[in-house]
Amino acid sequence: MAVELRPWEQLGELEEYEALVRQRLVHLVPVKEPLVLCSQIQRSGGTLLSQLFDGHPEVHAHPHEVKIGWPREASWPPIDLADLPATFERLFEKKALTHFLDGYQKRGAKLAGELSPSFDVFPFVFLPRLQKAIFDACAAGAETERDVLDAYFTSYFNAWLDNHNLYAGPKKAVTGFTPRLAMDPGNRDRFFAAYPDGTLISIVREPQSWCASASRYSTKRFPDVETAMRLWRESAEAALDERVVVVTYERLVSATAEVMARLAERIGIAMSPVLLEPTFNGRPIRANSAEEVERHGVLASREPRPADPGVAELAGDLYERALAASL
Repeated sequence: MAVELRPWEQLGELEEYEALVRQRLVHLVPVKEPLVLCSQIQRSGGTLLSQLFDGHPEVHAHPHEVKIGWPREASWPPIDLADLPATFERLFEKKALTHFLDGYQKRGAKLAGELSPSFDVFPFVFLPRLQKAIFDACAAGAETERDVLDAYFTSYFNAWLDNHNLYAGPKKAVTGFTPRLAMDPGNRDRFFAAYPDGTLISIVREPQSWCASASRYSTKRFPDVETAMRLWRESAEAALDERVVVVTYERLVSATAEVMARLAERIGIAMSPVLLEPTFNGRPIRANSAEEVERHGVLASREPRPADPGVAELAGDLYERALAASL
């Protein structure tokens, strides 16, 4: 005598997954809006800006650093229309799998050799196989690089199953942060070739404050003042490209409402209180700081440390020029 299955047992695990894929493809939210990309040297406020965009109903906000670059994360990705499987393999962001398995987190810097405990961990329900299935469906017949990138971002945001902002809208932009990409003029050219309607933002941080934060963040990347300041100068000079929107970190944290209102106007979204609170998937998140962080919200600049004459000499007048050009 056959045993009647209970309702929750009638589908096998594979059948449940296949039904999920079908439902997502039927009710897909296309992501074809222009990209608003923040890019500059690390420790300048890119994570903060990306978290301020999170939760805005008119924005698909990428929750982490956009890691689609190849062969380096800071490179604009090559798109091969004749080999879309290889293109997806290059674009796929391994951090999405890591965050699915371990939870989303942006760890702070190492303090006295140990990772700072002041970071938040959130659920990130993301199915990589579902992303591939969505990409394959959306990229079929792609004729341009932009078509492929639209297919990729559609696959990313729709495979993120607990994305609280997916159905809000209508959407007007995709926002994200990629360190260092904009420092290369070729990358800037390729960005605007793919997104002539896009916006490239660079944040410039006051050099004394930046150098102190960078040295605490990574002695491998910034082993000495000369190396660090060479990279800072490269980033600040790239921000002065006339196609780039310049923001200073100091104004972002001290006049957040004013800066975000100007950015919202620039990219065509409504100003909202949502833009004043850093969040992940709509939930408050603490800063990714080189210091201990005990509260949520935008953190004001720390008390200034004694000035390093070497930093001032190497910075020249670049910060003042960026300040004059900034929003």
